[in-house]
Amino acid sequence: MYALIGALTLFLILVTFHEYGHYSVARYFKIKIIKFSIGFGPDLYKWKNKDNVKFSLSAIPFGGYVAFHDPADTENYNKLNTEEKKYVLANRPALERSLVVLAGPIYNFILAFFVFTLVGLFIPKQSDMVSAQVAEIDNQKFYEVVAVNNTEIDSVQALEIELLDLTGYTGDVNIELFDYKDQNQVYLQKDVIDLKFEEGQSPSQFFGIVPFADFKPRIEYVETESTAEKVGFISGDTITRINQENINSMYQATMALNKFGQQIDVGIERDGRALNITLPSKQEGTSYGLRLGPEANSFSSSIVFGYNQTIFWIKNTFKFLFKTLNGTMGFENLSGPVGIAKVAGDSLVSGLIPFLLLLGILSISLGAFNLLPLPMLDGGQFLFILVEKLKGSPISLKLKAALMNLSFLLVLTLFVFVMMNDIARII
Repeated sequence: MYALIGALTLFLILVTFHEYGHYSVARYFKIKIIKFSIGFGPDLYKWKNKDNVKFSLSAIPFGGYVAFHDPADTENYNKLNTEEKKYVLANRPALERSLVVLAGPIYNFILAFFVFTLVGLFIPKQSDMVSAQVAEIDNQKFYEVVAVNNTEIDSVQALEIELLDLTGYTGDVNIELFDYKDQNQVYLQKDVIDLKFEEGQSPSQFFGIVPFADFKPRIEYVETESTAEKVGFISGDTITRINQENINSMYQATMALNKFGQQIDVGIERDGRALNITLPSKQEGTSYGLRLGPEANSFSSSIVFGYNQTIFWIKNTFKFLFKTLNGTMGFENLSGPVGIAKVAGDSLVSGLIPFLLLLGILSISLGAFNLLPLPMLDGGQFLFILVEKLKGSPISLKLKAALMNLSFLLVLTLFVFVMMNDIARII
């Protein structure tokens, strides 16, 4: 039930926003519109606005469309007067037609930006670093993940994507780590041949890494009348050293402070100044009265988070689409409606934030997929406009129809393939 509710909610939001992109830009240019439909097939519910545009919610929930007048449809086209024919999409300048065609994917990217920005308002600032246990080195220690093949890592998301990007790679994978306990650099090296990840396996799991988001060791809160307040700690202090150990992360600081029966010398940074504070020894079951935590996002930093996440996912979505199409990354990694429904249901149960993150990522995926140069997709329609502009004459309707049918068969084949993948995963 949750899967169905989650999938339908995602479908309605993503498709409505995508098609509204086409619709709103067409309306801006006063282009004649026949119908705005969410879904395909028979109308379940329909109405008309004052401009005689038909709106409908249709029976088959696998997409949507905005229908425009077409000169090839002579029966309806000839009902228009001379002035109205000027505002038929096919008769408009190439720039206007291009903007109408590209508006759907662009609106998906805009939706993702707003969703990620909204998420940013309810979560801490993005993690500064990744800490992890590494089974192949020492499962009892914790490390900072510094880099993968010399690419710096600053979040779990970046780590997983960077490792996933190695799909099909042959050679040495070099993961640079920092040992919190021994305070030195160590390296996890693995020789791989045509690297592939198993179904349901995260890239980090393949390398025996259990990562978690970590932050700079910032003091978020100091309890009134606590030991920490009495010795001089205040909210916003950043811990740089505990005894002789340089402190890099919140997890490392928590472990170092959680010692009993000994005095602790703490180095902190406050407003650009280095200070030293001594904490007395404590007994088990007692607390110093301070809490470590990341800084909350402000409205402006939420916008930065939304922008960064949008660019991150656009870049990587196109990268992995290209890898899938050129065979580097197998089609088995793709998910269809069944797989998306399951993920949507799981994220809905997990809470609003995971569901919104999924919505943002899928919005970008939908926009990117529609920009592929296939005639039945927005990218293919844009390509038609570009070719016609360059050659100075229209492409024949016969050729367009043939290419449209071919692209439809390709997309239908892909759809059936990912459906079978989804069902096989569930079975």
